[in-house]
Formats: sequence, C-alpha cells, structure tokens
Amino acid sequence: MGETINRDLTAAAIDDARELIGMPLRRRPQYTSASTESLLRYAKAVGCRNAIYSDLAHGTLKTPWAALLGHPTSIFGFDNTIIAPKLPGIHTIYGGVKMEWFRQIRAGDSISASAKLTAVTEKVGKFCGPMVLQESEVEYFDGSGMPVARAYPRILRTPRNSAQAAGKYAGIQRHDYVGEQFMAILDAYRAEKVQGATPRYFEDIAVGDQLPTVVKGPLTTEDMNLFVGEVHTPYFFKAFVDHMKKHPADVYWHTDLNMPDTWDASLQQDAVARAFGFPLAHDTGIQRVAWLECMITNWMGDLAMLTLLDVRLELPMLHADTAWLLGEVAAVSIENGRAVAELNVRCENQRGERIASGMAKVELPSRNFAVTQPGLKVPEWFKANE
Repeated sequence: MGETINRDLTAAAIDDARELIGMPLRRRPQYTSASTESLLRYAKAVGCRNAIYSDLAHGTLKTPWAALLGHPTSIFGFDNTIIAPKLPGIHTIYGGVKMEWFRQIRAGDSISASAKLTAVTEKVGKFCGPMVLQESEVEYFDGSGMPVARAYPRILRTPRNSAQAAGKYAGIQRHDYVGEQFMAILDAYRAEKVQGATPRYFEDIAVGDQLPTVVKGPLTTEDMNLFVGEVHTPYFFKAFVDHMKKHPADVYWHTDLNMPDTWDASLQQDAVARAFGFPLAHDTGIQRVAWLECMITNWMGDLAMLTLLDVRLELPMLHADTAWLLGEVAAVSIENGRAVAELNVRCENQRGERIASGMAKVELPSRNFAVTQPGLKVPEWFKANE
C-alpha cells in the first residue's frame, strides 16, 4: 500500500502547496489553557531546574508576577509550529524558528493560536538535493484577545528516497561514552546555575560575558516521549486509521511486518529514521529550541523577560547524543525605554559539532536607568489593527 504513493517533489505538488499561502490553517493544539498542571509538566519535559517555572509556591509568593509562570517555549503546547501542509509523501524536518514574546505566560491563562503559511521556496542541499522550505507565521493570544507571542517556523520538506541515496549522515555511529566523558556530563548537571530571585541588573552585564553552560542528555527515548507528549497530539487507534485513509502518504509502512506506523516512530526506531536519510533515531528539533531557552531563562533571573529567540538547527541530534548549551552577551543597549541584552547562543554535541545556533534578546531590570520594567508589551502591529 505504502509503495504506491508518489514521493517525488514535483512542480505540480509545489504549486499546490503555494495555493495555501496566506490562508488560515487547521491546527491541533495540545492545550488551550495554561493550567498549573500543564505548565509544570512542560517544565518537567524540558528538564527545568528553574523554580519560577517548576515550583508553584516560588512563582506565586516570591516573584512580582504573583503566579507560576510558563516557560516561554511552552507556547509549543498551544501550537507546536510544525506547519507543513500539502506535499504528500515528502518528509518534514524542523529547520528552525524565530519567536517573539509580548507578555509572560501565567498559570490560568487561556491561549489560542492561529497559523498561516507565508512562503514556499525551492532549495537545493547536500542532504537530499532539491527540497522545499515552507515558512509560516503563528500568532498566540490570551483570553482577552491580547497578543502573547508570535512564531515564524522554517520547515524543510525533503524527498525520502533522495535523502537515503545521498547518505549525508550515513557514517555516523551511536556514541559510546567513556568514563571521563560521562563524568563531565554528571559534573555539568551538578554545576547548573539558576539566577532565580537574585536580580540580574542591566548594569551587571557586559559584552563578552559567558552564560553558565547547561547540559541536556544523553538523549533517551524517555526524554523524547515526554517532550513530544507535551507539544504534539498524535493520532491513536481509530483516529489513526481514519487519518491513514485520508492521508496515506502521512504513514510509515513497516515492509517486513506489512503494517502502518506514524512517522514519529523515527524518534525511537533507527529503521524508521533511516527511511528518510538519518542514521539513527533523533530528537524533534524543537526540543533544542526549548533547551536553549532553558539556558537563557536560567541566566536572566526572575525579574527579566525573554522577548526574542531565533534558532537555526544545523545538524541532527541523535539518540544517545548530549547537548551542551552555550551562550555569551553580544550587545547591550537601551531600546525604546527598555534595558536589553542581545545574546549569541549555540548548542554543541559531545563530538564538538555545532548542531544549533541563534540569537536572543532579554529585557532586564536596571538600577540606574528609568527603564520600563520587563512585562506586558503591546506590539506596534497589534496597536495598528485595533
């Protein structure tokens, strides 16, 4: 059954995808309410050590927000930004995302999201040759209609047969840790620092300052299952059968068993991952975006606010890989009455390879400047539409 599906990237299929540009898209959110339980589960799913997101008493009683806060990237639970319409039989790879936040996410918030495709661009790369980049926009609003965040995901659509033939990652083996290397990971976990209730003031930072390193991994199937369960609504049982009948190209067929499976099986099974050009099971991509956010929010302290994060995913993170999250202060400035630190961030694996990189902006409190304190900000585009 699966062998009859057209898996070629044709001009007609690309034109068909472009017809959706600008149109509202149907989405399947995992959550519509930022309940205390869902925010705490998300914090657990990203390995959070920061009390403002993981301790109800701390957020409610010990911070000016007077509530448990949600990780900025917890908006993935309201729309995971994986937007890849049309192009049946063509694989989906998360390439990166730019995210903006206009207010904190607080326990009890109702959050809705709307999404649209903004561009479909033909590309060529070493992974599979011809491919397509789909760019989109997701807007998040609270229950009163005020903007919470915006995201601009970048999704690569890659023909599976071409990726297998190219074999870009074919030589990669699952990592075998030696004693000292694994001890360094344990030491990094023990040394993780969270600024927390001690304010990090604008005057206390300088260009070149290093953010405390954060480690995540080695990546296990449990790590991936826990995270995916918080940001993705899979199809189960009859719903999966109905989805398979409607979208047969959105199903992986185990040829040795003659049975269908979800392509999410690539997060656990090497054979499925190899079917579209990867050597081993691997992470979702957005997991690393969330981890970089963890490093930033650990550093900035309870009184600050992350307002921008733009991440490009460069290499896959494979099962058993370890992510070392690194960053430094790239610039400091006063922007429109707000004290802002611009950061360069990156993620490296245990092989020393850079697997993600990007930049971020954080609004900080100030001792000396009469700045607007981090918090609610109504963006200009929203004011213009009121």
